[in-house]
Amino acid sequence: MKEDYIMTLVSRQNIEGEREEIEMTALADFEGSEDDYFISYTDEEGDLAGCVTTLHVENGNRVTMTRDGDYSSHMIIEKNVRHVSQNVTPYGMLAFGISALEVDSRVKDGNGTLQFKYTTDVDMHPLGEIEFNITLRQRNN
Repeated sequence: MKEDYIMTLVSRQNIEGEREEIEMTALADFEGSEDDYFISYTDEEGDLAGCVTTLHVENGNRVTMTRDGDYSSHMIIEKNVRHVSQNVTPYGMLAFGISALEVDSRVKDGNGTLQFKYTTDVDMHPLGEIEFNITLRQRNN
């Protein structure tokens, strides 16, 4: 990765009544146009340390999040569509239902914001909501 961008990510989740907020800043790679782009970054700490996450945004309304490493996953977050995602977790392989509540992409030339919020379930049993707010800006070398 070239890591020519600085990404700030705020993640909020409310899973079965337990709330958690995580904020991180990472160097990231950006490729594409405002309608179809990729953001890739490596987690530096916590359970996901060393995992490479890639976000693929299509048409401003669909986000495919792929994570490679000890905790791998492949999720599609798309408004008005429920997708099922296979994830490797500390508890083994789990299948989650993912239903987007919001996808808002305002990225142009690698600068801007991406926000998405979704609900998650296991076997149609609701678990909670997860929200990502990402700010991306080109790095000044």
